Amino acid sequence: MNATQVWERVESLLGGKYDAPEVTVLNRTGGTSQTGQFAVRLGLDEGAATFQDGGVDGSYSHRTGRVQISPRNGSPAQVARLLAHEYVHAVQFRADNGNQTRFIDRLSAREGIWVQRAIIEGSAVYVEDVYTKRFLGFSALDQRCAEYVEGTPYERYQAQPYCFGGRYFAAQVDSPSDLFSPTTALPNTTEQVLHPGTAEPPANLTVIDETSTDWSTPASFRRQGELYVRTVLGVELSEEQAIEAAAGWGNDKLVHVTNTTGDTKGFVWVLRWDTESDAGEFESAFEQYLDARGTRTPDDWHVGDDRFRVSMVDNRTVAVITGNETFVNAVTVTVQNRNVTVLTDENQSASVQFRDEFGSVLYSQTHSIG
Repeated sequence: MNATQVWERVESLLGGKYDAPEVTVLNRTGGTSQTGQFAVRLGLDEGAATFQDGGVDGSYSHRTGRVQISPRNGSPAQVARLLAHEYVHAVQFRADNGNQTRFIDRLSAREGIWVQRAIIEGSAVYVEDVYTKRFLGFSALDQRCAEYVEGTPYERYQAQPYCFGGRYFAAQVDSPSDLFSPTTALPNTTEQVLHPGTAEPPANLTVIDETSTDWSTPASFRRQGELYVRTVLGVELSEEQAIEAAAGWGNDKLVHVTNTTGDTKGFVWVLRWDTESDAGEFESAFEQYLDARGTRTPDDWHVGDDRFRVSMVDNRTVAVITGNETFVNAVTVTVQNRNVTVLTDENQSASVQFRDEFGSVLYSQTHSIG
């Protein structure tokens, strides 16, 4: 296949003039798991060992300005599809002659890796889809979304920003030439990605870290979003139930907690919902998800070596606590005067607070919920 022709076609679709990136062809086999610790606990790494086994793979490095393609046993059409996608990434990091603002620079205000990935990958999938429909006779977007709906948990995990990000831009712009316009609206949450045209902001959930030297929060306060909730639940529940239970998402924060010795560690995932009914529906669905994955005890769930507990903090807030046995046994979640406190024992506490600040604690966050 002709890499230069693919570049010229992509450039024509985007309606600008850019320096063509260098393309390197690699002979690589297999795939590399890119699953975080929390996602592994939720089962989203299942199927990672066979991911991309035999399929076309590609990447773009903004540091080197180079596109890398591993054709493997893919057809010329599938190689061209991936190459078109990676070419869009090359343009995202550049400014054309008429617009000196790079597309990638607009992402800095978006909180959460999943909404950023939905914008980066979704915009590339949208152009990829226009390309394949026009020049190759099939829909790349349909293929991407089939990977999400029909794939392994790991394929769902990887495909979520591609499928739903692609759908978002397909609904929002009329042509690839409009994609990088400063006036093209970009979503602020994956809730807005899933529901194009929705302008509802996330519920108020501001975090302040007051970690002491005895505890650390190496990956704290990250928003996962409605799409992530849907993807997690879909590992064990039907797609329809996952969609329904994730709807009504208001905001969330994922907090990774570990002590300095490393023997007590885990995650607290705090989810704020639009209504009391939404919170109850999520709690019920997540418990069904855990029932399918592990063994329920009177107090929690055992999923392999991991422990889980689900706590209704108030009528619109749910906490998911997971970690090793020491961590989950030590943690209790209580609420009083709009303060949600995660206690690690009767003398030491890790707190997730609403409004008021505590005094001397090992670990503290403050969430204003309004």
